[in-house]
Amino acid sequence: MPEDLNIIHSVSGFIDHIFKDSPKGRGSLRCYRGHADYTWSLKPSVMRDLRVDAESNIFRELMLETPADFSADNTMFERLVRAQHYGLPTRLLDVSLNPLVGLFFACSDESFMGEDGEVKVFNFRKTRVKYADSDAVSVICNLARLKDVQKEIIKLQRKKSFEWDERLTQEFRGVDQVERLIHFVRAEKPHFLNVIKPTDLFKYFFVYPAKSNRRIIAQSGAFVVAGLLDYKYPEDSAGFTVKSIRIPAKRKFNILSDLDSLNINSRSMFPEIESASKYIKKKWAL
Repeated sequence: MPEDLNIIHSVSGFIDHIFKDSPKGRGSLRCYRGHADYTWSLKPSVMRDLRVDAESNIFRELMLETPADFSADNTMFERLVRAQHYGLPTRLLDVSLNPLVGLFFACSDESFMGEDGEVKVFNFRKTRVKYADSDAVSVICNLARLKDVQKEIIKLQRKKSFEWDERLTQEFRGVDQVERLIHFVRAEKPHFLNVIKPTDLFKYFFVYPAKSNRRIIAQSGAFVVAGLLDYKYPEDSAGFTVKSIRIPAKRKFNILSDLDSLNINSRSMFPEIESASKYIKKKWAL
């Protein structure tokens, strides 16, 4: 597809592009992610500009400061979703099942109105689609509780073989750092056996969350998790394809105006009272 066909200038042009480029058949799931600056890499917030061991420590600190806020969460995935909701960097990459939500986030950041934005379009194979209570998701999310050096040791096991026979799989499960990871998983799933699949730690998965907060519902929200891949070379993944749709900076304002007429705006995307108040104030400003 020529590069200029991946540049859109309006909401209607974006919708036309989405429909024309829809995957054939029912063997995949499509989701979207908006970037205010098209040069941004595809990485979750916890993998950007943080110190060593930041992931495990910032989560632990938040849990100690506000334990009551997490009392209803039974899994590490649920805790990470809530932590991200409150602005804490996590390993979850948020996406939406609604293409217009992706377009909104590609255009709405006032700090980047002068930069071209983009919408990432993912098509996941059904075999890479998981639900929040999946064992694979529990294992991947509990990586957040390991120190960086422990995660690096587990990564090194992958270099021993890309073909996991029974012997190598058992060796992997016996590594101290893997057993510690399983210990964390058992804290939420007491009957979990150490039958971890090494390959699950080196794959991308789409995850359906529970509709546990208003923002996830409003944004048709979902998540992508990537284990120990660190989101390197996602375009080479065998589990999904990713394409980019570019939005010129000069078209962002008009696109936001058209999205607003469709009730896609900061008030609907962030249904908390603070966001609604900010939207109403801006609407009535001179």
